[in-house]
Amino acid sequence: MTRLLHTADWHLGARLVDNERLPEQSAFLDWLLLRIEALRPDMLVVAGDIFDTANPPQQALALYYNFLVRLAALRPPCQVLILGGNHDSPATLNAPRELLRSISVTVVGDAPATPEEALLEFPDLVLCAVPYLRERDVRNAVAGQSFEEVATGIREGVRTHYRAVREAGLRRAAGRPLIGTGHLTVAGSLGSDSERTIHVGNLGAVGSDCFDGFAYVALGHIHKPQAADPAGRVRYPGSPIPLSFSEVGVAKELRVIDVVAGGLEVGVATIPDFRPLQRASTRLDGIQGLLAQLQGAADCPFEPWLELTVTDGAEYPDLDRLVREAAKDLRLRVLKVLVPRPAGQGAFSAGSGAEVPSLDSLRPAEVFEARLRQEGIRPEDEAWGRLRGTFEELLGSLHDAKEGGA
Repeated sequence: MTRLLHTADWHLGARLVDNERLPEQSAFLDWLLLRIEALRPDMLVVAGDIFDTANPPQQALALYYNFLVRLAALRPPCQVLILGGNHDSPATLNAPRELLRSISVTVVGDAPATPEEALLEFPDLVLCAVPYLRERDVRNAVAGQSFEEVATGIREGVRTHYRAVREAGLRRAAGRPLIGTGHLTVAGSLGSDSERTIHVGNLGAVGSDCFDGFAYVALGHIHKPQAADPAGRVRYPGSPIPLSFSEVGVAKELRVIDVVAGGLEVGVATIPDFRPLQRASTRLDGIQGLLAQLQGAADCPFEPWLELTVTDGAEYPDLDRLVREAAKDLRLRVLKVLVPRPAGQGAFSAGSGAEVPSLDSLRPAEVFEARLRQEGIRPEDEAWGRLRGTFEELLGSLHDAKEGGA
């Protein structure tokens, strides 16, 4: 029997409202090492976005390499497949791959040159190692194409790539199950605030039928665990820690895939909630009691982080000071203070002293949309969709160019 563990979207080096996440990510990797010791898989599959940025901080790189070294020391050994994601730099991932190969770590930072190079064989399965496919991997740019033509070209290019890999895999498999991988958006999947839009405003998202012929598809990119097809064979495990407050209450998981006589058995291991993220809403006169209820226990390794909406906060010009005073003696930290805005204006954060959200805590799309509103353009306007799509296309092109040169 062959056993695979499927995880994705570690985003090592990520920050939340300018706060480090490395302590929680280190705790997750410690937990993962213990689960690998207990479950004894043949391979750990990490389906992209190992790092949060193309140029990760040294602490994030150290955490990554230390984990791989510790994993290599386990007995029995566990192979590792590292796939590039849209946040990762292929150059950064690929640079040490020959060295990592010596400790049974296979790195596929960008698309292999041929379908056959994407195949990894086990006695009772064949795995197709497909990372995030950049636009240059799936289509040739043509001057003068419309937004929709570009998106259609990307979709068809992704489908063509998977078709070629699947056909090569089936030839090699000779009746064994075929396992696919990927880092992309499947149409209909439920995202969160922390994902960076890829492939032209996600108009390059493919349907789950793109993966017909695979017994299981280990995906990355979407941070909420979910099936991306009705049969549950195309899966996002989600990020191991919540990367935004939109993931509050979402159970994080690790997928366990066993090849058994007659097919596959897919199980799940629930990842502990290392640092609770919470969202709450109250009037100002209820803050003290609410925060006291939400504070962390003394034996909790990490204090909870809170996004707080003060429903009558617009009435208090010194709201920042009032929130700081209410939280100062509690085992809890308020990262974001929100004040409801009139309809159509969004709900940007109000500051709270040292905990004021920085520009880095906002997604580029949020900043761009705020600018559109300043210009009098609303989501219901035709210009909104056109400008939003063009913005995502430019952002994606700049991101790919940056990673390609990293």
